[in-house]
Amino acid sequence: MAVNQVEGNSSVYNQYLQTQTDAVSTNGTLSMDDFWQLLAAELRYQDMTNPMSNSEMMAEMTQMSTMSTMNSVSTAIANFATVTNNLSQTILTQYSTGMIGREVTVAITDDDGNVTDKHKGVVTGVDLTSSQYVYIDGEKYELSQIMSVGEIPEEKKDDTSGNNGEQTENGENKEDTSVEA
Repeated sequence: MAVNQVEGNSSVYNQYLQTQTDAVSTNGTLSMDDFWQLLAAELRYQDMTNPMSNSEMMAEMTQMSTMSTMNSVSTAIANFATVTNNLSQTILTQYSTGMIGREVTVAITDDDGNVTDKHKGVVTGVDLTSSQYVYIDGEKYELSQIMSVGEIPEEKKDDTSGNNGEQTENGENKEDTSVEA
């Protein structure tokens, strides 16, 4: 933040201002303490015949408060992202280790990601390194390849003849003559 309104010939002030400028140059940011020290120096060494207006002082204080709030929000968002990532990893680890001993069906895919075959077996281990993998019958599969867990019943085929499955006495299907409103 540039300090334009500070005037005076004090060598102490010039030394202080140089120290503050060096500190800002070193790490590139001003803290709230730095701001308050600069504002105090600005008020202390201002020209008494042309003092800083109240609106200028309020504008500087508002600007610094806004920057401080934005830094706090930025830090909170960064912390939230870290917590979310850690929680996601924990849930994924819990899910994958919960597969051990369970019968699963995994998809065998080609290079384009199309399912070419299925393999059914019991999960005997889980690899928690860089990616999550499960071991089934000694083979390594990605966790995302799991299609089902446990025994899935076969789907029943519906009667598509349109006669609600009713038959006449001689075994022929009845015609559905009802009219839907």
